[in-house]
Order: sequence, then C-alpha cells, then structure tokens
Amino acid sequence: MYHVFYKLDEEKQNRIINAGTNIFSLNDYKHASTDDIASEAKIAKGSLFQYFKNKKSLFIFLYEYAMKIFEKKVYEKFNFDEKDYFKMLSQSLNFTMLLLEKYPYMYKFVIKASCEKMPEIADSMKEINDKIEEKMYKQMFKKIDLNKFKDGTDIEKLNKMIAWCSEGIWNEGVKNHSSMSEMYEQALDIYDFYKNAVYKEEFL
Repeated sequence: MYHVFYKLDEEKQNRIINAGTNIFSLNDYKHASTDDIASEAKIAKGSLFQYFKNKKSLFIFLYEYAMKIFEKKVYEKFNFDEKDYFKMLSQSLNFTMLLLEKYPYMYKFVIKASCEKMPEIADSMKEINDKIEEKMYKQMFKKIDLNKFKDGTDIEKLNKMIAWCSEGIWNEGVKNHSSMSEMYEQALDIYDFYKNAVYKEEFL
C-alpha cells in the first residue's frame, strides 16, 4: 500500500515521518495542514500525495508506524515475567514516560490520534488499538499472581476501571496544562488506591 513511499531513501522517509507526526501532534486531524507537513518535510505537496493516497492514508500510516515502534520497544524492555499486577502497571507507566522522553512528537501524536472524534478516523484508530491491546494485555498479564487478589475480584472490570481513570487523568491534565510528572504521580496514586481495594491484606 505504501510501496512508493518505501522506495524513497531513508533520510527522506524520516523527514516525512517526523514532519507528519509533528504537525499532527500540534493539531487535530481536521486542522492539521498537509501544506505544513510538506513544507516541514522539504518536499512538494504534490509529491506527498504520490506517496499517500490522501490525508487520511498518511495519518493512518503514521499511527501504525508509531505503534510498531512502541510495540518493538515494549518487547525489548519489558519484564513480562513480573507476577505482581500493580508492579506491571507501574512498569507500563514508567515505560510510557520513557517513550515520551525519547519520542516526544510521536508519542504526543499517538495520544492525540487516539482521542480523535471524527468518525472516519476514530473508527480506524479503534480497530488498530483493539488489535494491539488484545495482544499486549495477554502478554503483560498472563503470569500475574491472581492469589494476591481478594476473592470475587473481577480482573477484567478492574482493567477497565483503571484505564478509565488513567484516561481521565490524561484528559484533565491536558485541559489544565499539568506537567507529565504531575500526571505520573496521580496515576501512581490511582494504582495505590485500587491495590488497597482489591489485594488481600497480607500482600499490601
């Protein structure tokens, strides 16, 4: 699908990828300008559409590209043998901070893309995310020691509740211009709250 793009030399590919993730990280999909992307990549706008069918095609390519990089880094750095549920969550949070530091534009782009409201984009993002999340959650939590949880704890429901809280922290943080360190500490507080709620006393 992107065979023309991949025929370009690596330096030019990187210019386009960096320009696209930067512009899309600064603007929502509707207001991100392909003129700005082409200008920042130092190519003609017409050339951009030789490599990608349209703006949506470019957007989805960049999102899939970013997610593949992040997924690769996860498998390189993650300790999948961790058996404690909340230590695994903290590991994931620390890894997120690392990605943000190393790939600031790309990570901000991924976050913004995941929050897109336009149906044509939101549906594509959800489809990609669902596949990745299903794969990653199975890998991350397959060795978790369930004996630490109180009887009757619904792990699937717990995952959803923590995900909702994390999303709320992010959305509120972006709205209030909170620092990443502030949002990081809030997320750790959420983990501690749920740990106290669902773990047996001897594991606290």
